[in-house]
Amino acid sequence: MALDKFVDYLQLWQEKMFLGEEFLTWLWLCSEVDNNFETQKGDNYEVWFENSLRLESGQGPTKKSVTCQNSNKDGSSEWAEAFTAVKMNKKVINARIRIRFEEREWALTLPSDTLCPKSVKLLGGADFKDENEATATQAGALIDRMVFFVELTQILEALLDMFLKIRLSDQWTKEELPRLKGWITRWTANED
Repeated sequence: MALDKFVDYLQLWQEKMFLGEEFLTWLWLCSEVDNNFETQKGDNYEVWFENSLRLESGQGPTKKSVTCQNSNKDGSSEWAEAFTAVKMNKKVINARIRIRFEEREWALTLPSDTLCPKSVKLLGGADFKDENEATATQAGALIDRMVFFVELTQILEALLDMFLKIRLSDQWTKEELPRLKGWITRWTANED
C-alpha cells in the first residue's frame, strides 16, 4: 500500500513539475520588467538573475536545453540568447539569483524541479567569527545564519504564492502573459 502512495506522489510530482519551470521563467521576466515584488502583507522583495540561466523545452529524445550567460559584467542585464530561447518556448530550469529584502541579501541557485535553494550565500548579514573567538559567538553566528535561511525560504514561498495566485486566475491569460510577451517582443525588436 505504501508503495502505491509513493508511486502516486511521484506521478503527481512529474505532472506538476512544469509549474517550477513556469515560476522561474515568470520570476526572471518580472525581475527584468520591474524588479519589485510586493506581497499581500506589504513586504517588498528585489529579485535579479545574476550570470547564468539554464533553459529547456521538450521531454525525452526531443528535449533541448541551453545554458545562457549574462554578457554584462557590471550587473546590468544582457540576456539576448536567453530571450531568444524563451521566444522558442524554452523555460528556465535552473538559475543563479539574488534576492534583497530590507537590509539582507542572498545569492543562491534555484532549480525548477525542487525549488530548493542551493549554494546559498548570505551577503551583508552575520558572518562567522575568527576561530580564536569563543564557541558561543560561533554558535550565535550559526543560529543567525539558520534564521536568515528560514527567512529566505519564507521569501521564496511568498514569491511562489504570488505566482500561483496569478497563474491560477484569469489574470494569467488576460494580463500577465500579454504583458510579458509584449515586453519580450519589444526587447528583442530593440536588439535587432
